[in-house]
Amino acid sequence: MTGQVVVTRPLAEAENLAQEIARLGFAPVLAPMLEIHTLQTPIPSLERYAALAFTSANGVRAFAERSGERGLAAYAVGDATAAALRMAGFQNIQLANGDADALADLIAQEPVRGTVLHISGRAIARDLGVLLKNRGVHVDRVETYDARPAAVLPPDLVAALYACTVGYVLFYSTRTAQIFGTLANEAGLTRMLRSITAICLSAQVAVPVSVLPWRSVAIAPTPRTPDMLALLAPTAAPGLDWTPANER
Repeated sequence: MTGQVVVTRPLAEAENLAQEIARLGFAPVLAPMLEIHTLQTPIPSLERYAALAFTSANGVRAFAERSGERGLAAYAVGDATAAALRMAGFQNIQLANGDADALADLIAQEPVRGTVLHISGRAIARDLGVLLKNRGVHVDRVETYDARPAAVLPPDLVAALYACTVGYVLFYSTRTAQIFGTLANEAGLTRMLRSITAICLSAQVAVPVSVLPWRSVAIAPTPRTPDMLALLAPTAAPGLDWTPANER
């Protein structure tokens, strides 16, 4: 049996995604490669900003804990971030198609009349300010959380790898993929990946994933969770409504 799907996202997102995977008829294995720690960085005065930009649900949660501002336009990188914004009470939400490049394109389509404040983690894959520098939009950035790497692979994952019950591992970021590869190498478990398919959010994420000896590497056609889960759908139980309630 290879019905287990490994979720490498941080715990808050992993728990939500696990529910969707279970609805597909698979058994989720939670293996967060990053642990989220809120930073005490102060939120600057928002009077000088025309809009907010969020590249993760973690940033939304960290911002919402420290600021009551909900009136500014909020640009969300994808569905999960937009869902977190709605839950936090934002009304004017502009949704991009899943990555920083798409977010920059969305902001640049109708240039904001003023500076955009990017609410981010300490480590970022793409700098929104750089992406928009020559497109008429100025971006400031405030770091609201730190995503720290896991020290070892979780025991449940190690046991599942030895038991050869894992069919898929989901990867949402290059950093997560790099951490997974490092820990698998340190534990001497890379040989256990030869019967497993890695499913990646994008071609960029697939780059560090592909250095490991997977059975195969699959890339979602768009950087969204529903398209990643669709790669599991052919082996899901017949008649299951597998479409997630929202991006996780």
